[in-house]
Amino acid sequence: QAKDLLRFGKNFPSPGGSSYYLGDDSSPIKDRSRQTWITSRMAHVYSIGALLGVDGCASLADAAIRGLSGELHDSANGGWYAGITPSGIDPGKQCYAHAFVILAATSALLANRPGAKELLEDALDVYDRYFWNEREGLSADTYDTQFKVLSEYRGVNANMHSVEAFLAAADVTCDEKYRVRAGRIIDRIIEWAGENHWRIPEHFTSEWKPCLYLNR
Repeated sequence: QAKDLLRFGKNFPSPGGSSYYLGDDSSPIKDRSRQTWITSRMAHVYSIGALLGVDGCASLADAAIRGLSGELHDSANGGWYAGITPSGIDPGKQCYAHAFVILAATSALLANRPGAKELLEDALDVYDRYFWNEREGLSADTYDTQFKVLSEYRGVNANMHSVEAFLAAADVTCDEKYRVRAGRIIDRIIEWAGENHWRIPEHFTSEWKPCLYLNR
């Protein structure tokens, strides 16, 4: 099944490396946005394929890393666009997407892919600078494209993927601060769940007060 999935996804790279959505027959859907988080997932998955020794996976992982290092990266303001649309960039800087870049870079580094080390260093630096709040033990959610205006919204989704990214970063860098961060996020989420009949609130204000009916 794993090899079937790897074969199915092989048509994801655009010429610049960012990931197309794929149709049911695995053909690229070229009029949809090419998103950073999906490109990161492709880098992660095909790095695993390369580690498994599956033919062709290394070059596909390299394509995704090229997309993350190139057209999806904001060379003017730092960090990564949410994605590329048919008409330009998808504005804003999402913690969610940046967590995925960290995961992609760790996997690519383990697979010894070119550019992975530099990508990981950049991703961790940007994340630490803008998203992680050491006092709160949690991550912010979304900035404007220039990293000047932080949204009032806070959310568990970005923090959930940050746990994944931090655990991977701790394994690869041997820096235990990332594992400690993951634990702090988990502790807070369990606390919130315990206060809400063991259902995890997802949406919060900037003061981390639950907004249980945000999407009603």
